[in-house]
Amino acid sequence: MANAMEKGLFLEDLRAKIQENGEAVTLFQALTLAQLQWQLEPKEWNILQCFDHLNLTHDYYTPKIEGALAAPQPASKRDVYEPSFWGRIYMYFSFNPKYSFPAAAEIAPDTAVPLDTTTFSHYLARQETFLDFLERVAEVDLTHTRIPIARGVRFNLGDCLKILAYHDALHIGQARRVLASAREHNV
Repeated sequence: MANAMEKGLFLEDLRAKIQENGEAVTLFQALTLAQLQWQLEPKEWNILQCFDHLNLTHDYYTPKIEGALAAPQPASKRDVYEPSFWGRIYMYFSFNPKYSFPAAAEIAPDTAVPLDTTTFSHYLARQETFLDFLERVAEVDLTHTRIPIARGVRFNLGDCLKILAYHDALHIGQARRVLASAREHNV
């Protein structure tokens, strides 16, 4: 059984990642709008677009998670999280720095729409929803509660939760790199 993790440890890891992601927002909230909207290249995302992408990603997954929680599989005696086949593949490619993929249209920020600092308050509200999910899954089987993601692709509930937390961290890292580049360019 590869990559199985005791559920309590798994949820604690996610809580810690959510806390870390939320704390990062404080750094960005202190920046000027010029810094938040700065881009090295027109096709690269600025800091606000990174967070808008995270908001759109949460908006995509939240109804799917809500649907799964409406009729979950009860927790088993084993009570572990183990990635699904598709979840394992998705996480391998998504979280590996060697690979970079364009965002799907439904979760890509609209680069023609100017964003402002309300993007951060929207993100923090989604983090509260995410923390609520972690409380609600205490008696749910994270491995056997399945969520349809795309045609022919199903993740388990644990996959979705892990993907959200770690995907957020990935793009917060991207936003930090944008900030470092902006500072190098005296923005």
